[in-house]
Amino acid sequence: MPELTRTQTASRSAFLDLQDEQRLVNDGYEFLDEKRILLAAELLRQRAAWREARTAFTERWEEAARALPAAAADQGLEGLQVHPRYTLDAARLDVGERPYVGQVMLEASLELGDTGLEREAVRPSPEVRRLADAFRAVLEAAAPLAAITANLERLMREYRRTERRVRALENVVLPEIRQDLAAMEEHLDLNEQEEVIRVRSLRETD
Repeated sequence: MPELTRTQTASRSAFLDLQDEQRLVNDGYEFLDEKRILLAAELLRQRAAWREARTAFTERWEEAARALPAAAADQGLEGLQVHPRYTLDAARLDVGERPYVGQVMLEASLELGDTGLEREAVRPSPEVRRLADAFRAVLEAAAPLAAITANLERLMREYRRTERRVRALENVVLPEIRQDLAAMEEHLDLNEQEEVIRVRSLRETD
């Protein structure tokens, strides 16, 4: 005879309560399984967007790296160190949010606007201006990449948490409930058979 995995009496009311619990757990399992699928789909979309944003960032970073030697050759390293910096007073970072299965997905863009020197340069240089523009482009490309990276971190963390819960329900909780239901049903059938035999025996003795 199968044993109950929980310390409870095999009764008709307990059997019905366990059936209700099984339905609730099944509903929870289906919800989490659907959530897991949605998270996986969004992970794939965000990964594709990350690759595109990463490519754009890398291209602009390489352009800035190519512009640096030309500016250094024109100004010298010490000249670059003392060159007036370009201000970012007009910069504006726009961050949008949208909910997605309990998570917040970010979208970010950076507009630097018009930038100027904090003071007039002693020796203006087009090479330095090109270097500054190149790093401006790097900053603008970094904003969406950072937002998508944050999205991927959140989605992956939530996907792993959901996956653990789904596996626990699928491999532990639901099998235990099915086992208990089968054991209860067998216990109840045996009890009913014993009761029938007992009643029949009483009738025969009468």
